[in-house]
Amino acid sequence: EPSPNFFQRAKDLLTRKSSFKTALSACIYDFVLKSDIVFVGGGAHLILENYPGMVSIQVMRNLSERIRDIAAEKNISYEEALRLIEKKDKAKKNFISYYFDRDLFDLLKFHLTFNSSLVSLADAIDISSNYANKYFSGVNHEEAKTFLRKKLLEKKAEILLSRQDFGSDFGKISFEAIDVDILSVKGIIGGEEEKKQLFKTLWNVRGLKKIEDNLKFGVLSRNLY
Repeated sequence: EPSPNFFQRAKDLLTRKSSFKTALSACIYDFVLKSDIVFVGGGAHLILENYPGMVSIQVMRNLSERIRDIAAEKNISYEEALRLIEKKDKAKKNFISYYFDRDLFDLLKFHLTFNSSLVSLADAIDISSNYANKYFSGVNHEEAKTFLRKKLLEKKAEILLSRQDFGSDFGKISFEAIDVDILSVKGIIGGEEEKKQLFKTLWNVRGLKKIEDNLKFGVLSRNLY
């Protein structure tokens, strides 16, 4: 979860800051569609925030205990262990802040939060298992699958668009999956030729059967969006 440096951020602003997040989201949606899976970090709980088939868990621990155990595990001093923990925590927090504009430690984004200094591993597993079994029994799995397929369709379109050298004429284009094989295209585009080029590219998205055209023409697309 490295946070980009200044030059990487500047490049993101020129090429689309969301390119990494888009690719990461597509991978996560694809993995979840294939099988049950556990993600650790990487903003997965935010990417899957509205997905009905997810249980998110945060684990916290007293700093003094983290320092003690890291120092023992790596055979380093307490001061070195503290610096290592602070570095790792800062990197993770910056990653979430930069790519998601969220707070890593926002408790409202998790179903369950454990203080492992007070709750044993066995008890945490027992509580999590019982809650997950009850929670997942109420999930409509077909609706959950449809949610993922629609999100994946949007991300595939975004990735495909970002890989093409369309330049600034395409302004800001956004996609919304109306169904698992129907994509709505929104935004402002330079003209008819640019729109034809865009649609020709989008038809390369696997599984796409229909494109709904909600585009507008305009030369000031970058300023308007």
